[in-house]
Amino acid sequence: MTQQLRDRILPLRQRAAIRNEWLRTRLDTVIPMLFARESVDMWIIACREYNEDPVIMTMLPEPAMSARRRTILVFARNADGSVDRLTLDRYGHGDYFQRAWNPDKETQYAALRRVVTDRDPATIALNISADFAFGDGLSHNEHMQIADALGAELMQRTVSAERLCL
Repeated sequence: MTQQLRDRILPLRQRAAIRNEWLRTRLDTVIPMLFARESVDMWIIACREYNEDPVIMTMLPEPAMSARRRTILVFARNADGSVDRLTLDRYGHGDYFQRAWNPDKETQYAALRRVVTDRDPATIALNISADFAFGDGLSHNEHMQIADALGAELMQRTVSAERLCL
């Protein structure tokens, strides 16, 4: 590689800033469009460190581009078409996601049930897919935990998030 090419490579912090700008644009514009197109009211992305859903890496800002302990992201469509972005984890993600869980007051899955019950979505998308691995990142255990937290009535509202993921 020539020195001229090396000089064009941005330092890591500058690359992270650019990536985070793109992420914010996607979160602010693409996510609401996808929700409207797919008629989805809520999208839950849940995973644990070392067993990340592939989608989580595209949703978190640098430098935290992977799950920490258990990370649960909730996207919730409002009546005006905007989408709230919530995080149920111990670490938060700056102003990209609003923290919606206090670990001193409730468990993560109790917080998830509260958030879902309060918003009462007609459809809840989960990352499950028979056809595309990128849309099938919800582990069996996380699925069972979500099902237990939400209960049968809310789980009947779940749909595949495949088209949101892809």
